[in-house]
Amino acid sequence: MSTAARGNAFENRVFAAVTDELNGERLGLSPKAASPFQKKGYYSRDRDSDIIVDISIEIWLPNADQWSLLWVCECKDYSGAIPVDDVEEFKAKLDQIAGANKKGVMAVTGALQQGALKYARANGIGIVRLLPNDQVEHIIYMMTSATMKESLRLNSSEFYRALTVPGFVGKNRDFYAEGQGHIFGSWRPLLKEMLSA
Repeated sequence: MSTAARGNAFENRVFAAVTDELNGERLGLSPKAASPFQKKGYYSRDRDSDIIVDISIEIWLPNADQWSLLWVCECKDYSGAIPVDDVEEFKAKLDQIAGANKKGVMAVTGALQQGALKYARANGIGIVRLLPNDQVEHIIYMMTSATMKESLRLNSSEFYRALTVPGFVGKNRDFYAEGQGHIFGSWRPLLKEMLSA
């Protein structure tokens, strides 16, 4: 599979997950007030043209002539570590999009360099790492219900390693995210937090 095809497949995977949560009304939002998009353009005064973003959700108030909240997701399917330059570039894009209330998330398959994670935290950019299948160990068959609950508990040091160590192997988990000062084990709580104005 080519690099472009892999990137498109990853973006489609993220878009499907986000759309499923929104359309299932599990985010505290009516799908009538929130619309998901792929490859939509948003006007940049600096460029005097549109910036095309990978995935976005627009939240609209009744009878409004512009969205009241824009959530933007940049997808990066890298095998190596994501450098700080990529996060800075994403922040610059967010800053250029006309409109006041914007929130950004980067969805990645590879780890982030420590400086990239620090920059994302300092600038309010959420990070989601979706581990490839070969970096997830499923050990449910060996667990009791008590140890299963323990394994699903969110641990900040585990999440930090998952976000910054390229070869990190998740135990029964392929989703690691942080944003707004919290860690998240799935799309639903992350999106609920970020899409609440």
